[in-house]
Amino acid sequence: MKRHVLITGASIAGPALAWWLDRHGMAVTVVERAPSFRDGGQNIDVRGAGRKVVQRMGLEDAIRQRTTHEEAIAFVDERNNVRARIGAEQFRGNGPVAELEILRSELARLLLDHSRGSANYILGDRIAALRDRGDKVDVRFERGDEREYDLVIVAEGIGSSTREMQFGDEVKRVPLDLYIAYFAMPRGENDGNVSRWFNAPGGRSVFLRPDNLGTTRAALSLQEKPRGYEKLSQDEQKALLKARFADAGWETPRVLAALDEAKDFYFESIGQVKMPRWSKGRVVLVGEPPTAPRRSAAWARASRSSAPMCSPASWREATITPGHSPLTSASCALMSTRPRTCQRRGRGSRSRKPGPGSPSSRPP
Repeated sequence: MKRHVLITGASIAGPALAWWLDRHGMAVTVVERAPSFRDGGQNIDVRGAGRKVVQRMGLEDAIRQRTTHEEAIAFVDERNNVRARIGAEQFRGNGPVAELEILRSELARLLLDHSRGSANYILGDRIAALRDRGDKVDVRFERGDEREYDLVIVAEGIGSSTREMQFGDEVKRVPLDLYIAYFAMPRGENDGNVSRWFNAPGGRSVFLRPDNLGTTRAALSLQEKPRGYEKLSQDEQKALLKARFADAGWETPRVLAALDEAKDFYFESIGQVKMPRWSKGRVVLVGEPPTAPRRSAAWARASRSSAPMCSPASWREATITPGHSPLTSASCALMSTRPRTCQRRGRGSRSRKPGPGSPSSRPP
């Protein structure tokens, strides 16, 4: 009998995980509160563990065809003079610019299309209530439907309401004193395949990056203690940025002028989620930023956790082990009576039982 899994969140980690769990014989449902696919977002670098996962999923060639063609990052002064430059070829392709750079929306769409046959997608809805019965989880959706699942996986990101619902005051969000606004803007005469980073006094920076869609991706960063800017309306956030960056210099005026027409404007407070555990009963977390405030790092963690190599077996007595990597523990609970026997295929790894404190028994 198939085990039924609910994943909440359909951005990056959710669809990737849906594809893997379907391959292991699970019946997967993905619920996403947005009514339709959300375009926009900045670059995601596909490297390390994340690259191994997309290779196993057969997506590396598709990602390569959609790269942003970013060649380097240049740090410039107010006169646009390059003060430092780091190319994609440096650090063996694992520096600030990776060999494979893809827009968040492009990667999300690829993963969504790749997993459509692996999961039932529900858009425009979200979890309103959870009740863990021990052997099942009762879920009530905001639209009123009630269903039961063998496992609920939360892949909603740093502002997750479901995580708060299940873990309560265990969730500690630690601010990193940084606000960033992202949006696409018309490509200018100085915009090419080299990203340009300009720092202005007062903890301000302007970052312009190429994309593969004929536009430029802009990021405005403001280093400040938490002031609740992320709770303002978009119009208020744009007005704030115009006021704070008015005298920044360089090409900032054209960046600010593009704010009003930006359809994909996104503003966030950068932070980390600190928790003593990533699972509680039959509810687990994936794609979370407990130790990965950068989006690229969170993607690598989520994708690596999405590809555990476990041997399907009876799992009637399975438990999810607190302190383990969320998806390693969760997937093992689904597939094996002994989560510690799970292995991810890596360099020279063989099936074995890791002892306490061994690398494969700790979060990655």
